Amino acid sequence: MKLLRNALLAVTLSLAVSGLAQINVLVNGEPVHFTGVGPQKIEGRILVPLRGVMEKLGAYVGYQGATKTVTATRGDVDLQLVLGQRRAVLNGRDVMMDVPAMEYRGSTLVPLRFMSEALGAEVKWDGATSTVMIATNGTTDSGGGNPPTGEGISISAFNVEGDSLLKAGSVISFTLKGTPGGTATVQIPGLVKDIALKESGVGVYTGAFTVPEANKNPITVSKASAIARLKVGNNERLIQAGDNFQVDNQAPTISATTPELEGRVNQLRPNITAVFEDQNGSGIDSSTVRLRLDGKDVTEDATVTANLVAYKPAMELTAGKHEAEVRVKDRAGNYTAKTWTFNVVDKASVITSFKHDAPKEIQPGDEITFTLLGEPGATVNLSIGDLKTLKMEEVSQGKYTASYVVRRTDRLDGVIAKAKLKTKQGEAYTADVQIGSVVASDQPLSAPKITSPIDGEKVDRNIVFKGKADANAKIQIRIEFTQKVFGAIPISGVVADLEVEANDKGQWETREIDLDTGLGKGNITYTVTAITLGADNKMSEATKITLKR
Repeated sequence: MKLLRNALLAVTLSLAVSGLAQINVLVNGEPVHFTGVGPQKIEGRILVPLRGVMEKLGAYVGYQGATKTVTATRGDVDLQLVLGQRRAVLNGRDVMMDVPAMEYRGSTLVPLRFMSEALGAEVKWDGATSTVMIATNGTTDSGGGNPPTGEGISISAFNVEGDSLLKAGSVISFTLKGTPGGTATVQIPGLVKDIALKESGVGVYTGAFTVPEANKNPITVSKASAIARLKVGNNERLIQAGDNFQVDNQAPTISATTPELEGRVNQLRPNITAVFEDQNGSGIDSSTVRLRLDGKDVTEDATVTANLVAYKPAMELTAGKHEAEVRVKDRAGNYTAKTWTFNVVDKASVITSFKHDAPKEIQPGDEITFTLLGEPGATVNLSIGDLKTLKMEEVSQGKYTASYVVRRTDRLDGVIAKAKLKTKQGEAYTADVQIGSVVASDQPLSAPKITSPIDGEKVDRNIVFKGKADANAKIQIRIEFTQKVFGAIPISGVVADLEVEANDKGQWETREIDLDTGLGKGNITYTVTAITLGADNKMSEATKITLKR
């Protein structure tokens, strides 16, 4: 097996395990020290903390928490194994281990002999002295000897501290431990590049990043992962943090209210509602929603959902101006508020009734008819939440109607339909009614299509995605990357997460997206996933394409 050469390895490991003599590990004659969990002897086999030895053997080491997969790469050797399994994959072929890799007190323990030999090192066990001897320079003698020089860069630890959900002003702290005298930086694809770390101690590099305000740099990133780079001379090594986190520095938006700003209503008990949205963000924290009417908190008597607050006064409001205020936070803690005024006009003859015929449960393709009775000869427009705006026709004197056909992607439960009537004299009045129907269908949603770019295409850094879907459907798009840098194991992450809406013809298009990962432009594979979002949290099957750069 090919030997690993020119690796700077200096490690002493000693741990007093109950019932066992002290275990020493020598690499190229140099002792190695471990912090935290030390080696364990299981079924006569020595298992050691993965990063403590393998990275100092000159291997790039990574861990995918979702699949519990450990990957190590050195030169022309690629190794993968899964915690708890004896089977491993070495350069594409299956090999078996005597003892499976395992997780112990937060550390990944691996069979020392198997991993070392798989990566091309010679391993010997001296039972008399309880010493493991690893050689990458052709000798397993326990004598001194000078380790090779030149390309040896080691990283023993990379820690990231911060909340798993970050907002504007949140701080992420980084600590990298490795070869001293180098230059260390951190990048988080989709978020920030080249965070400089300072060598605050010998071989200890520290730094931090503060999430900016949204007005400076709006950020919404899920599954973000930090990647550290340590450079000494002309050589460098990368390591990816094992845990992901989410960044959301954008406050929710309040997109619609009833009554509308400065609107005139001739209902003495009008529906008072606000629609809020946290597109692609951490999601609305419903417990933070507050609704005030004329300075009084009426939240306890209101209905609050994931994107709506609705309140109908128990008593008639007096004619005149009234003020409503909504406050809401997302799960990351970003805050927004909106205050608006409206006028109650005691003039019931202008609009005498406004209703719809939707049942509690409705199927896609069903038709909802809206009917308004009021002053004849007026112009009446109907808004069904943010789904559709229609003109209501005067079918007989003072009777106005409009119909809407329900789509599979509609979310009607809690939606407010609003009619705006404009009299011949130019006075405007509004009335509203809540729909409250659940769109129930066993028919699956249609998966969206990605028409540009096409699957397998080689792309540039900046790109716009286009596609087709059901008319007015909401499409969720995620762009993930996998990149192999300097012969390392693949580094992966998310470049962008976003939502778009198709138009009436089913065509959709994203904003321009920057695909840069901060790790150079070569050897990158992107996986683009598109899903149609429907009512009642339904989703279509995913459409996926891969791109190269």
